[in-house]
Amino acid sequence: MTDEYNPDVVESIIQSVCDFIRVSKEDLLSTKRDRLLVDARRIAVNILLREESHSVSGAGRCIKKNHATVIHYRNTHVSIYDTNARYRHTYDMCVRKYKGESYTTFKDFLGLGKKLTEAENLLKDKDAEIAKLKYDILKLQNKFRKHNFMIPA
Repeated sequence: MTDEYNPDVVESIIQSVCDFIRVSKEDLLSTKRDRLLVDARRIAVNILLREESHSVSGAGRCIKKNHATVIHYRNTHVSIYDTNARYRHTYDMCVRKYKGESYTTFKDFLGLGKKLTEAENLLKDKDAEIAKLKYDILKLQNKFRKHNFMIPA
């Protein structure tokens, strides 16, 4: 456990959590007690404790909370992680984002569906264009035949 911490690592963890959960850093570090913000703080603290081996008091200083709050976050995290699938998914995705591993959100999945639809529409347009070109070629071949020209193979 370390009492000194690397500000870049702390910033990276906080930014990863804020980006994934879509809260501002100011809100995460504030005293607001909305469920989303408390979950974001709990996740950030547990990443600091579990992934970076920060001390309880060191993790508390990083998010401007006291050591008792951090202990509460740690204990609550264990029970919520085991029982709440949404929280578990959010925590796991924040850890992946922080570590730079690939992760896919539901929004990303929906975006893939939109891209598929766009690709299918483009394919239909290209198929129609190909059919029109084949028809034009056929018309030109018929004109060549009508005037007894050789048709190239």
